[in-house]
Amino acid sequence: MATDPAIVAGGEEPAMRPTRLPATSRGRDEHVIALVVLPDTVGLEIAVAQQIFGRRMPSLAAVTGDIETPYEVVLVGEQPRVVLPSGVDPGELAPLDTMLEADTVLVPGLEEPLAPRSDALLGSIRAARDAGARMVSFCGGAFILGQAGVLDRKRATTHWVLSKEFREAFPLATLQAEHLYVDDEGVHTSGGIFSATDLALHLLALDLGQAYANDMSRILVSAPHRPGGQSQFIKPSIRLDDEPPVESLLRWLRDHLDEPLTLAQLAAHEHVSERTLVRRFRESTGMSVFDWITRERVNRAKELLERTDYRVSEIAAMVGLGSDESLRRNFERVVGTTASAYRTTFRGIGIGAGAGAGVGASAQAVPA
Repeated sequence: MATDPAIVAGGEEPAMRPTRLPATSRGRDEHVIALVVLPDTVGLEIAVAQQIFGRRMPSLAAVTGDIETPYEVVLVGEQPRVVLPSGVDPGELAPLDTMLEADTVLVPGLEEPLAPRSDALLGSIRAARDAGARMVSFCGGAFILGQAGVLDRKRATTHWVLSKEFREAFPLATLQAEHLYVDDEGVHTSGGIFSATDLALHLLALDLGQAYANDMSRILVSAPHRPGGQSQFIKPSIRLDDEPPVESLLRWLRDHLDEPLTLAQLAAHEHVSERTLVRRFRESTGMSVFDWITRERVNRAKELLERTDYRVSEIAAMVGLGSDESLRRNFERVVGTTASAYRTTFRGIGIGAGAGAGVGASAQAVPA
């Protein structure tokens, strides 16, 4: 027997009810989201937007009472129809000028984010921005907002792997690659692919209230806010071109991270003055000498937390941070989460209550 959505959670009110509704324009009842679909759009990120903002699944809506979405999601594109690289056919696409009537323009991630885009697309995005639309991008979609000039003098994020390319392409934007998502005066951007869910839930909280966003996160079985940002996932050596001009010094530093290091010592090693070393180092890495050293020590600690059973105090000594308090403080500042939480996340310790005694024993065997 079907559940009456009006009789849920022991009362007459729906179990999921927004405390407010999103802004609308032109006398409409629904907040229109123009979802930009291009031939190289990442299909998963279209699905995230449709799942969170689009029609509700009848089976769940019958139980939660969350029957009607206050959004209308309209897929728009330069072509009337495309098949994505993943093989997904998202269906008929509305023309680009639909963006001019939208309350939000959302650009999902792209398989080729660095590719130049057409004047028609970029012009439509600028026109929508000028008409007052909220601008949103997931992952590499930030490169389209950047090409359209939407990110000029704005703080933004994108996939951390593309940080170098982003900074070179958009010098007027301030990249904050350590964050899962960034808000700046009507412009909202997110990091790597799964950060699309984080940003979508955040927008839901802005529009409909945090309680509603929390309930949606429960439906998705996804945390409403993940601690740590993208920082905990950053590993520069993934990039093949990770070799700045001072690479020989950086290699030497990585081999001596466990030792006390001074600016005078490093300048003597490079046969330059301290002032010259500081200038060259910042030009090459974008960081101060000791900020870089601290980051590398934390990166080494991350590897040891992932792969070994050493205690935090032992790891602190092994990476040159001295005490466990110094490691904890610097780790949380750089990564955005605690060393213990990081170890749990990246070793999969204790996951699954029914996994049996073996998992529990493993969890106890790895000291925090």
